[in-house]
Amino acid sequence: MKERELAAIVLAAGLGTRMKSKRAKVLHELAGAPIIARSLRPMLAIGARPVVVVVGHQAAEVEAAARANADTPLAFALQPELRGTGDSARHGLAALPDDFAGDVLIGYGDMPMVTAETLAAFHQAHRESGAALSFISVHLSDPGAYGRVVRDETGRVRAIVEARDATDEERAIDEINTGFYCADMQFLRSAVNELKPDNAQREYYLTDIVMIARGRGLPVNAWIAGNPAEFAGVNSREELAHMEREIREQVNRRLMAAGVTLIDPATAYISDQAEIASDVIIGPNVQILGRCRIGEGVQIDGTAWLKDVEIGPRCHLKIGVRAEDCRIGEESEIGPFANLRAGTDLEGHNRIGNFVETKKARIGRGTKASHLSYLGDAVIGRDTNVGCGVITVNYDGYEKHETRIGDRCMVGCDTQLVAPVTVGSDVYVASGTTIVREVADGALVMSHHPQREKPGWVKTWRERHGDPTPVNGSATDAKPR
Repeated sequence: MKERELAAIVLAAGLGTRMKSKRAKVLHELAGAPIIARSLRPMLAIGARPVVVVVGHQAAEVEAAARANADTPLAFALQPELRGTGDSARHGLAALPDDFAGDVLIGYGDMPMVTAETLAAFHQAHRESGAALSFISVHLSDPGAYGRVVRDETGRVRAIVEARDATDEERAIDEINTGFYCADMQFLRSAVNELKPDNAQREYYLTDIVMIARGRGLPVNAWIAGNPAEFAGVNSREELAHMEREIREQVNRRLMAAGVTLIDPATAYISDQAEIASDVIIGPNVQILGRCRIGEGVQIDGTAWLKDVEIGPRCHLKIGVRAEDCRIGEESEIGPFANLRAGTDLEGHNRIGNFVETKKARIGRGTKASHLSYLGDAVIGRDTNVGCGVITVNYDGYEKHETRIGDRCMVGCDTQLVAPVTVGSDVYVASGTTIVREVADGALVMSHHPQREKPGWVKTWRERHGDPTPVNGSATDAKPR
């Protein structure tokens, strides 16, 4: 069978009043991504091009969210007034190229559970059926407010009737329309132009194209999907939470089946885009978001927040680690309570310890920063030790500046490096040093000031404040230094 072009239209113009939110429904996040992003994924995965997103309420925000989460360019159409799904589809069709002559797949921006496999099978069935129009239907024990699929005595589809416009007999039907359609472009353009708002809501129903096709004597194919749960929409906060739990459980089951240990699956929130190797151990209260890649044998103790992080094999993340947009090389030890901000790149065999913060820091193999330091806009070589309380002073109030430290350095505690500044290799920095200019290779650098004391000062100070607490030593028996 000759391959036909496939385009897609995603209807995402509505508000979603049951969400009780000022934000458009499709902007709410589900398992780490906006609902609209998850709804677009299967369309893009099966190769539909172009994909048109019909926007309306908060159009600019929806468009931005869709673009930010798509790997290929999208087209957009504005529906200025919400006048029904048929009107929305009309605007979407207008955004397709005039010379497009293939099939058009239509779906919804608030159905994030539909899989690419289901849509691919549906499109294949449409092509093989030879029908001018196909749609996806499912059987539900409680069809509720969904449109009913009405068939004639031979089993052929006669119409789709919205529940609010259906008779009692029609409402008893358990086969419902999911809202996904596939049709020849030429038929679809002409059918949508024939739609009329002859219904209780005075809206243009896309479902009426079924009767239009039958009226022309064209075959209509209702493809019955095997898993109705895929076609659940998000209409309320409760449904959003339920769907979130379903996705999380699916991801966790898949990971455990692949050899990942989850100490407490109920508190493991893991993106379905994350790649996690076997023999990784993930403790309780862990969030792994976005496109994380975690190598074999990594141990994450718990209470960690990771987003778009690459972690090499056999790393150990202790409790309380936060990391985003960074790379952690193999066999590194991070935390507890370390914060690796965007742009951090650890070459491997590194130690980033408790209450250390890094940002845009490229840190060489074997280098350690074990306690209470800030390393921002820094390039640090291999096998260097950064002591407790070291700060790269990178911000002058207007711009950020870079600090460079070479290989095999010993940076003493309570050191400040005022950027831009370069410290060579094999340098020993004495504790309490403030570095403001370049240090040559192999040097000892210090900026100590003489220690000054005022004997008896505390006794006098307390007396001025009426504090009778005695002081060991006095001005008479203290020896000046």
